[in-house]
Amino acid sequence: MPSAGLGVERFDIERQAARDTHDVREVMRVTPLVWISLGLVSLTISVMLAGSSLVDLVPNHDRQVFEYRRDLAEALAVQYSALAARDQIETIQFAMETLAKRNHEISSLALLQKDGSIVAQVGAHAQAWVQPPGEQSTLQSLQVPIFSGDQPWGVLQLAFRESEGSDIDRFLSDPWIRFLAFVGVMGFIGYLFFMKRTLRQLDPSGIVPTRVKAALDALTQGVVMIDTRDLIVLTNDSFSRAVNKPVTSLIGSDLGTLAWKSVTPTDSLMVYPWTRAIMDRQSLDNIPLIMNRSDGDQRKFIVNTVPIMDDGSTVRGALVSFHDVTELDRANSQLKDANSELEASRVQILQKNQELEATNTTLHVEMDQRKKAEAEKEKLYQQLMNASRQAGMADVASSVLHNVGNVLNSINVSTDTLLKTLKKPMVGDVCRIASMFNEHQENLQEFLTVDPKGKQIPSYLGLVAESLSGSHQTIQGELDSLVKKVDHIKQVIMSQQDIARAGNIREPASAEDLMEQAVVMALPEPEKCHIQIVRDYSAVPMMMTDRHQVLQVLVNLITNAKNAMVEHSGGTRRLTLRIGVLSAKAFAQFEVIDTGIGIKPEHLPRLFAQGFTTRKAGHGLGLHSAAIVAKNLGGTLHGQSAGEGCGATFTLELPLVVVEAAA
Repeated sequence: MPSAGLGVERFDIERQAARDTHDVREVMRVTPLVWISLGLVSLTISVMLAGSSLVDLVPNHDRQVFEYRRDLAEALAVQYSALAARDQIETIQFAMETLAKRNHEISSLALLQKDGSIVAQVGAHAQAWVQPPGEQSTLQSLQVPIFSGDQPWGVLQLAFRESEGSDIDRFLSDPWIRFLAFVGVMGFIGYLFFMKRTLRQLDPSGIVPTRVKAALDALTQGVVMIDTRDLIVLTNDSFSRAVNKPVTSLIGSDLGTLAWKSVTPTDSLMVYPWTRAIMDRQSLDNIPLIMNRSDGDQRKFIVNTVPIMDDGSTVRGALVSFHDVTELDRANSQLKDANSELEASRVQILQKNQELEATNTTLHVEMDQRKKAEAEKEKLYQQLMNASRQAGMADVASSVLHNVGNVLNSINVSTDTLLKTLKKPMVGDVCRIASMFNEHQENLQEFLTVDPKGKQIPSYLGLVAESLSGSHQTIQGELDSLVKKVDHIKQVIMSQQDIARAGNIREPASAEDLMEQAVVMALPEPEKCHIQIVRDYSAVPMMMTDRHQVLQVLVNLITNAKNAMVEHSGGTRRLTLRIGVLSAKAFAQFEVIDTGIGIKPEHLPRLFAQGFTTRKAGHGLGLHSAAIVAKNLGGTLHGQSAGEGCGATFTLELPLVVVEAAA
């Protein structure tokens, strides 16, 4: 025990001595830079003093003051002699008093005649005046002789106060001394900053061969070479990354200035391992240290230090290696925590095993009950599937009936037009003309040229031919329309039959043709409903889409618009059809705008719900199926209205797949 106590005491003494030595080294490390700066300042001041002595660069302050006072006295002597010649003594007295008040350096002044009588004076001149030796003027006592012609008349004497303060104050108040002091202080600061910046740019690692530095950078451990003042001379990239500082900022800096601390929180780091190794002239291995980086991360290192000695066994520095064991230390800590958790889990597992054994019997009973429940669930699932299939079939049938019904209304109109055309009396008139030709076969030429009835037959035949030609065109157009409508019905039925298959039949289609064909199907005779159609078509490229499904949606929208305007009693019935391209989305846009009864705000969220309708004769299937078709085509269908009586706008947006791109 006594030996251990002595060892601890010896270690404390050595640690304190090492810290004192380190503090002395800190001072000595700064001193050369300070001495260099002081030397440069001294050299600068010496050059300035030499220049002042050799070439008189700096004016003499006392000489300037003396010349100023002499010039002032001579000027006053000229003025006062002129006033005395005119016997204006009061003016001289007043001028002297005024001068003494304005110039506080003047103690007294007096104008004396040759015989010594005082003409005028200010202040206690007899006490203030000190006669200079040899009648020469001094800095405090100036006298100027006054002549009347060639004969002396008198003298003007000025006594100046001595400057207050000690010789040191007068010395320090000298401008030249203050200038030298300013140059010395500012020069010292400037030289100190300049030398520090200059020495910082001198990279000691520049003398290290490139291959040696490359080999050091290839090491995974951080390597640092320091001098005897703990200044970093060389380091590798691994250490730079570990401390999160660039190599350039580390070179020349003190290795101890990094935020090192002891591994044990209660111990303070008094002597760094590298400092101890340099002092003891021996290696130190496996010293753990912790460093707090500038980014807040804390790293743990194992430090190994080897002193560097020259041939004379003089320590020149040290080679320090830093092995980053942060991740390993964290892994060990996590492993310890995991081991503790596993031990706690083992106890819990034993308890759970006992509980599992106790509940094993209960699980068997519950499994039997679950099997029965699964069987009932499967039975209910089959019933639900059958009900869902029937509901789907009813939904498909309702959609087919609704869409086919829209086209059948148009077919009824076309059929009515055909019947009216065929009932025109032109065919019976042709038969009567043929009968008249049979009756006048023998004198047909005379009948056609002379008989009043016969003369009207050629012109009447022209009218009949023209009427029959128009009827033929009407019938042909209606038949073509009927063929398209019947084909559309067939496609609607086929599309509903193939609804379970993936994909749609896409073909080139013109947006304008689709809109016009839908108008013919849904509103073949707008004038009968007093509806004005306004077309606003922009150029839309040929697009690849399912023609019949698009027609199904457009016919539905136009039919709804027609019904809304027919049921609305007031205002102009105007149907606006608009086609355009949404450039931002690359979508083709179809708009159907009516001036009908409009939509209440509370009905807007439910427009496309199945079974929702506001018409007495409606079924609530059209918009629902149209929205589904638009979604299947990759587009959207939405409607809006300003309110009841303000009309409505329905917009169909479809992907604009151009024919060339699709090909």
